[in-house]
Amino acid sequence: MPARVAAQPAAEHAGRRRLLDKAHTDALTGLALRDRFVAAATAALAAGGSAALLCLDVDRLKTVNNVLGFAAGDSLLLGLAARLERLQEQGLLCGRLAGGCFVLLLPLADAGGWQGEVQRLHAMLNRRHAWQGQTLDATVSIGVALCPAHGRNAETLVQRAEQAMFEAKRLRNEVALYDPELEADRLSHLSLLSELEAAIAQGQLRQVLQPKRRLRDGRITGAEALVRWQHPLRGWLPPAEFVPFAESTGRIRQITQWMLRRAIATLATWCAQGRDVAIAVNISTLDLQDGQLPARIEALLQAAGVPARLLQLELTETGLMAGSQDPIHVLQSLSRLGVRLAIDDFGTGQSSLAYLQRLPVHELKIDRSFVDGVDRDAKRQALLGSIITLGHGLGLEVTAEGVETEAELAVLHRLGCDLVQGYWVGKPLPLAHFDALLAPALACESA
Repeated sequence: MPARVAAQPAAEHAGRRRLLDKAHTDALTGLALRDRFVAAATAALAAGGSAALLCLDVDRLKTVNNVLGFAAGDSLLLGLAARLERLQEQGLLCGRLAGGCFVLLLPLADAGGWQGEVQRLHAMLNRRHAWQGQTLDATVSIGVALCPAHGRNAETLVQRAEQAMFEAKRLRNEVALYDPELEADRLSHLSLLSELEAAIAQGQLRQVLQPKRRLRDGRITGAEALVRWQHPLRGWLPPAEFVPFAESTGRIRQITQWMLRRAIATLATWCAQGRDVAIAVNISTLDLQDGQLPARIEALLQAAGVPARLLQLELTETGLMAGSQDPIHVLQSLSRLGVRLAIDDFGTGQSSLAYLQRLPVHELKIDRSFVDGVDRDAKRQALLGSIITLGHGLGLEVTAEGVETEAELAVLHRLGCDLVQGYWVGKPLPLAHFDALLAPALACESA
């Protein structure tokens, strides 16, 4: 009887330990989850010496899941996990953070030789993967944080390796090393984002207008509205300083709403002055997913008494393809309102011609990469001519962006381009300066 009583607590202890093990182990791969990996890495780093903490992320996992299903994605992850398990058998620590993201602690005999070690690991982990008769490329992007150079705390190193991995993804590099300067930039951007709502409320954002000229008669027929931020401490901030981060956090919708209100107010003033000039506003991927966007725009136009045809919305090819939902219904609703739609940066995205045919758009804006130096490159002229012909064949107006020289302009005129935009026509201007640009044309019309 006493032996049986003694055995019961031991069995309960073993049961609890199994439950704890299960709670800290990834159910799919059998690898340690984040907290267990960090605890083991903390113990390993306490012994001193140099090490590299690697954050590995499976490339194109989302595409595999979307096209072939989650079973295919899980198979891909299990293949990588099997290779990581072999490294564990050699004494390395491995774990899974989430999704296709894994971590690995690599001891280094020489901290300066981390590149060679990581490249060997990268080559070993990248393998073709067979799934139900299909062959998939199982590749990873790697972020690296070094101990002690980037810290001795395991959790800190994991975070910094993750940041480096995101940078590798952004630059489409196989491997990226943590950069403290980029961390300072990220903190600065986070600070800006926290101030963005106040900036909108306090009137710190500014609208500038870049003119669009019609080649047929040389008239300024419209403008693209761009946003600038007059920060009370940092001065003028260009869009690249805050728009990409506003997009990644969802706050771009606040900027879009501000831009729409400002553009429509400007159009109302022009209409009252008898000016028939359109304004284009850029909308993001998140805006295209917003089913209420057409109703909000309709309310703004009606309240201001502005004809819908004077408002244009510009959307990029990349934005069209990046959303989780097909934006065609939102675009059709906007088109029914009479709002004009343009595909911006055309030629740089991945949309198919079959998909473009479905879109109720009115204009193609050719990316400046096709325009730059076109007067000196016969092949580029042929390509540009083909794009213009394609646009006209679809019944669309064609605008060339980034026109900076008269020689480029001459080629575009010869190829039949409808509109041009760029520094040759005019830089982005405050409203008062843009009004002055319009005044001569208005005087001619009045005469």
